[in-house]
Amino acid sequence: MLVYDAKRYILNNRSIIETAPLQIYCSALVFSPKTNAIRRQFWDQIPRWMKNIPVVQDNWSPALQSLEGHSSLVFGVAFSPNGQLLASSSDDKTVRLWDPSTGASRGTLEGHSDSVQSVAFSPDGQLLASASYDNTVRLWDPLTGTSRGILKGHSDGVQLVAFSPDGQLLASASYDNTVRLWDSLTGASRDTLKGHSRIVHAVAFSPDGQLLASASYDNTVKLWDPSAGASRGTLEGHSHWVAAVAFSPDGQLLASASYDNTVRLWDSPTGASRSTLEGHFSFVQAVAFSPDGQLLASASADKTVRLWDPSTGALRGTLGHSRFVNTVAFSPDGQLLASASDDKTVRLWDPSTGASRGTLEGHSDSVKAVAFSPDGQLLASASSDSTVTLWDH
Repeated sequence: MLVYDAKRYILNNRSIIETAPLQIYCSALVFSPKTNAIRRQFWDQIPRWMKNIPVVQDNWSPALQSLEGHSSLVFGVAFSPNGQLLASSSDDKTVRLWDPSTGASRGTLEGHSDSVQSVAFSPDGQLLASASYDNTVRLWDPLTGTSRGILKGHSDGVQLVAFSPDGQLLASASYDNTVRLWDSLTGASRDTLKGHSRIVHAVAFSPDGQLLASASYDNTVKLWDPSAGASRGTLEGHSHWVAAVAFSPDGQLLASASYDNTVRLWDSPTGASRSTLEGHFSFVQAVAFSPDGQLLASASADKTVRLWDPSTGALRGTLGHSRFVNTVAFSPDGQLLASASDDKTVRLWDPSTGASRGTLEGHSDSVKAVAFSPDGQLLASASSDSTVTLWDH
C-alpha cells in the first residue's frame, strides 16, 4: 500500500514538484487524500503557518494523470505494442507522444496542416501512422519523433489508418471514396481500392491479414484481398451509412455498425449475411469483439451499449449512459469493457454480467476514444476538452 500511495503521490503532484520541489511538504501533502499513507506519515512536516487545511476526498481518484498540451479536440489514442508510449491525435493538427508510466510528454509531431483524426502503431512498434484531413497519411519514428514519410495520393481527408498484422501494409480510409494500400517500410503506394461511391469511414484487416474490410457511407461493406488489391465482394443489406467494421478474433465473422440502427454479422470467407442485430433506437457508431470472440459490443447514439452473442445473435445485455456512446473497447483479458460517451464519462462494465464496475469522471467535454494498455493496467481516454486522461481502473 505504501508503494502504491507513493507512486500515486508522485504522479498526482509531478508538475508541482518539478516547479517547486519544497511544495512536496506543503500543497502536495494537504491536497492528497486523507487515507494516503504518505500524507499520514509526513503530516507533521507541514509548515505551522498553514492554518486553513482544505477538505479533500478520502481515497485516490481513478484518474492517474491528465495529459495536457493539445489546444483542441483529441480524437484518438493508441498505446504502442510494448505499452511504453501513448500517442494522441488532435484537431490542433498535431500528434503527441506521452510516457504512460509518468504522464510526461515525449514529443509533439508537427507537419499536418489540418485535423489529425487517428493514429496507429505498427505491430512491432517501430512506426506510427497518422491520418489527417489534409489528405495525407504521415509515418513517424515514435522513438525519435522524426518523420519517416508523407503518403500522398488521396484527394480528400483521411479518416482512419490500420496496419496489417505483419506490419508490411498500411491501409487508409478516405473521404475521396477510396481505400489506399501503402508499403509501410518505403511509403510507396501499393494499390488504390476503388468501388465505394461515398466516404470510406473505416477499414480493418482480418487477424491473418488475408482480408481487408472497408465501411462506407454508400451503405455497404466491401471485402478486399490486400495482397492483390482485388475485390472479394460487396456486403449489402444496410439501409444507411456504415460507420465501423470489426473482425472476430478467429477471423470467421465480420461485424458492421450502421446508422440504420443495426449491427450486421457476416461470414468473412464467403461474405454471406449471418444475422442482423436489432434493438438500438438510434445509429450505431462502433463495434468490438471480446478477445475470446464470445461477445460483441455495440455503441450507439441511443445512449446505450449492447452486448450480443455473435454465434446466435442473441442480446446479452444493455448498458446505459446519459448521452451518445461514441466507442467501446475490451480489456486485453476480456474482463472489462470500457465505453466512452458524450456525457463526459467513461464507464467500466463486467461484460460477463453487464454489471457496472465504475464511472470515470473528470473530463469536461465529450469522450471520443478509449484504449487499454497492452497489459490491461491502464486505460487512456481522449476528449473534446483537449486532454487525454490516464486511469487506474
